[in-house]
Amino acid sequence: MKTSCSKKFEDSPELALAWLLRDINQMTLSQLSQNLARYGLYVGQPRILRLIHDYPGSTQKQIADRLFVSSPSVSTSIKRLQKAKLVEQRQSATDRRRRELYLTPAGEQAKDQCALDLLALHRTMLGDLNPEQTEDLLHSLLKIHKNLKNLSDPDLIPEQRVTNPNSSPPNPDPTT
Repeated sequence: MKTSCSKKFEDSPELALAWLLRDINQMTLSQLSQNLARYGLYVGQPRILRLIHDYPGSTQKQIADRLFVSSPSVSTSIKRLQKAKLVEQRQSATDRRRRELYLTPAGEQAKDQCALDLLALHRTMLGDLNPEQTEDLLHSLLKIHKNLKNLSDPDLIPEQRVTNPNSSPPNPDPTT
């Protein structure tokens, strides 16, 4: 199936895919933002709530590491979640310097409601795919995720970083 995007990038499926992924991300974030506004939440906050639920007692840095962002990047979101009484910070029983994050009962409720809204959005997004197509898409996206994660892995030397052996080298001139 040809999309308006695919005709424009017939000679570069990689570029077409990159733009399509960007557009899908943008549309998803826009819809998600509208849904979350009902609860007074911002786009990144449901994931933070979920991580604190899954890893109670995590520090801000540990949450940031799981999100692949810097600790200051999540600081504002965590402060907003604390102000909304969805998250609380406690001093560690074993290390007085360590501040651990926990969901409040209201935070648990917000996490659950956001999960339901996200599930509905994702089901709409994937509605025309059969289970096999969904599994294939997941498999392909996990490979892309791994490749991008490898780019920032300081423990890998360039030769160890994943590249697609079937692709030709990128065109150095992005205007062509």
